[in-house]
Amino acid sequence: MTTQRRSFLGHLAALIAVGAAPRSLGAAVPELGGAGAPDERWLNAIAQREQRIMIESGIIQDALVFRRALNFMDVYNQDFSTPDERLGVAVGVHSPALALILNDAMWAKHALGTRFGVNTAQGQPATANPFAAGGAATVEGLKRRGVEVLACNRSLMRMGRDLAGPGGNAQATHAELVANVVSGVIVVPAMIVAVSRSTSRGVPYIAVA
Repeated sequence: MTTQRRSFLGHLAALIAVGAAPRSLGAAVPELGGAGAPDERWLNAIAQREQRIMIESGIIQDALVFRRALNFMDVYNQDFSTPDERLGVAVGVHSPALALILNDAMWAKHALGTRFGVNTAQGQPATANPFAAGGAATVEGLKRRGVEVLACNRSLMRMGRDLAGPGGNAQATHAELVANVVSGVIVVPAMIVAVSRSTSRGVPYIAVA
């Protein structure tokens, strides 16, 4: 190896160590996590795109976190001529916003419309998830455009305890919630960790509150 080659590699290693490596070298940086680590294909997918963002929220009102993701994509489509396939977008939900990604069976069984103040057009508490499918600002609508939709498992555990109530089987309720997320939703260990790991890969982050 020439002196110049050794010098270049040494300089590159230093850049990577401080997070200053050129963007084009991002895919060459080794992934964190050993055997048995959570599946992070969602992160690999968005981190390699031209424009990237991670959006997370704990509020359910008007599916604002979904709408913020759509706004990001629509502006890039229309004002920067950047198509969806060149955008890397992840939407993460926790706390009450978890209702956005639970299926109709959970909305009916646990009266989530009543619990979170979501009503039908007739003003009655919703007994099915209006944010699952049927429009752009839904899980189905986001997935159709390539958005990665994430749910916080720690928050699902907490919701399981809340729904089970005193003396109830919180563990069984948590397992039921995990089994009944809307198709295509990815349950991650904790949203705060998903945010940390995505920002370490150069994905900007915003919170919708």
